[in-house]
Amino acid sequence: MIQKIKASPIYPYVFPFFFFSFFLMLESLHPLAVYVVYPMKAFGVGISILLLLTRLPAFEIRSWKGSVLVGILGFLLWVGLDPYWVKHEESGGFNPYQFGGGAMAWGLIAFRLMGAVLVVPVMEELFWRGFLMRYIIQDDFEKVALGTFRWVSFIVTTGAFASVHGSQWSLAVVVGLLFGGWFLRTRTLGDVMVAHGITNLLLGLYVLRTEKWYFW
Repeated sequence: MIQKIKASPIYPYVFPFFFFSFFLMLESLHPLAVYVVYPMKAFGVGISILLLLTRLPAFEIRSWKGSVLVGILGFLLWVGLDPYWVKHEESGGFNPYQFGGGAMAWGLIAFRLMGAVLVVPVMEELFWRGFLMRYIIQDDFEKVALGTFRWVSFIVTTGAFASVHGSQWSLAVVVGLLFGGWFLRTRTLGDVMVAHGITNLLLGLYVLRTEKWYFW
């Protein structure tokens, strides 16, 4: 049974996502669990993606400049709309200085940025736009070209993407529409992964600068 699941064409697109979700469950067990689990999550999910690369389409990038600009716009929309759309708790979030400064804080920052910039964009885009957007169109999703547009698949994927962002779901709807539109335009996973990564990088740097940990 396990071998059959692993042999499925769906597996390389969805396993990193559900592996990531498993670590999220572990993080929910205790308020401080995230500081132990997140480094394992970033490293473990990253390795799982690398091991599955040969079964995935090439992450072609057709417009570096455009993808970077879309990523910057995504960041500006996220932080620009936040004061008007989201009510945050002042406590909570991933604070790398929870246990003081020094090497531990820098280590937590490094893992958080690595996960947010290099792992999460790849993992999410594989699942949302590489798999789900196509699977909604046709069960045999590999026969559906990347970037194929259908209203139902586009709306459902955007809504599902937003639903996993907690209280910031409304911001994720806007940025999800942006990423989805860029994916439809470029028809490549690589471009939308770059855009997603740039947004997360700038958001991470913004968090470190402003100490608005609730974004993390």
